[in-house]
Amino acid sequence: MLPEYACCPPRFDYMTLEERRELQGDRLKAQVRHVYENAPFWRKKLDDAGITPDDIKGLDDLRKIPFTTKQELQDDQEKNSPYGSYLAVHPSKLYQFFATSGTTGKPLSRTMSRRDWDLYIGRLAVYTPLNPGEIVVVLGPTDGLMGPSAGAAARMLMGAMVVRLGRYSTPEKISLIHQLKPTLVSSTGSFLLYLADKASEIGMTFSEMGSVRIVESVGEPAATIPATRARIKSAWGAEEVFDRYGSTEMCVLGRSCRGSTQLHAWDDFVIVEVVEIGGTRVLGPGERGELVYTNIFGDSQPLLRYRSNDVGRLAELGPCPGCGATCTRMVNGVEGRADDMIWYKGINIFPSAIENVVRSFPELGNEYEIVLDEEGFTQTLTIRCEAKPEVPKEIYGKLSERIASKIQDAIEGVHPMIELLPEGTLPKTEGKAKRLRDHRKKTRGVA
Repeated sequence: MLPEYACCPPRFDYMTLEERRELQGDRLKAQVRHVYENAPFWRKKLDDAGITPDDIKGLDDLRKIPFTTKQELQDDQEKNSPYGSYLAVHPSKLYQFFATSGTTGKPLSRTMSRRDWDLYIGRLAVYTPLNPGEIVVVLGPTDGLMGPSAGAAARMLMGAMVVRLGRYSTPEKISLIHQLKPTLVSSTGSFLLYLADKASEIGMTFSEMGSVRIVESVGEPAATIPATRARIKSAWGAEEVFDRYGSTEMCVLGRSCRGSTQLHAWDDFVIVEVVEIGGTRVLGPGERGELVYTNIFGDSQPLLRYRSNDVGRLAELGPCPGCGATCTRMVNGVEGRADDMIWYKGINIFPSAIENVVRSFPELGNEYEIVLDEEGFTQTLTIRCEAKPEVPKEIYGKLSERIASKIQDAIEGVHPMIELLPEGTLPKTEGKAKRLRDHRKKTRGVA
């Protein structure tokens, strides 16, 4: 059994390097012993690697543990339904059930014990101070989804009233937000901008309400992209916009802060590594690679060295420039999924880099898409974006040149074509954004 860990004392975000290493090392030792003794999946995996719990004496031994992939978990749950043999507590201890979206294969069942759940929502509550009676609006679905459900529970723990508007129509959402005047609004970045546009169209602009103090972006890179963060903040009239990130397989792992777009990890919950994409070499601060997570707090379905398929870079050691926290941080947040990385003419491009440029132009609306194609043996990259109605078509050419030039400055070696369209041409994004259209046959892929 794992110890009953203290729930998020404030000092955990301001530990020295030595304190962090000691805490994470102690919890890693306890976690490895826990899963080895209680989960057949982990016992076999560690046995196959020639590792026993006695071999893990501290953080320096983390790299002895083999990586874990989502495919392994899916295969295990298929053979050992419904929770898989990596479940490390008796089923009688289970308290909450969730499932992954299934966008990358068969959905995974995710369960949590009461111990894990209480630690989890306690950690979330500390990060977003609210006053009793303040109103929180959750715009996305909460049924069966871990992040929104935990966020709602954490805010209720603090005494806030949580209003779930996922099932309501767009006009109903807009009307209820104006009636309720919430303090905090939570959704994907794409939907936050979409709903703000729809509200403005009918003369019910959110920024004029004056009630929204905090906007929480979840589910996709948004608030860690400076230009997108600025748009969300302006559209809602918020004092603070932050990203909350994680995965159902793990849990929420941290968030950004008021003064920085860097993502802060909960070092008492998770150990974060970066490894080369498609490889095993562990990378240092500033090097882009795949984010790997080790759960060091949970007793129910903890994962060791889980390859998330998220891409990012660790910040250099030291205090956050925005809040002074010394916790592990990702420089530009989660920059994208390894599957979404564009390999174009020998250059790796993340859609978030293009988004930051497009969002920086006030003449452009919120919708855009990236189109990759082939003309014979030549690859093409076209960015289709919408001009706002007040932008005269006579300046479309000059505006397109400015956009292309700024993208060339941001991404060396990329010379895109810009297709400027009237606002309303592209489909509106209501959920997680899917902005990449790759029509190439021979040259697509990740390097």
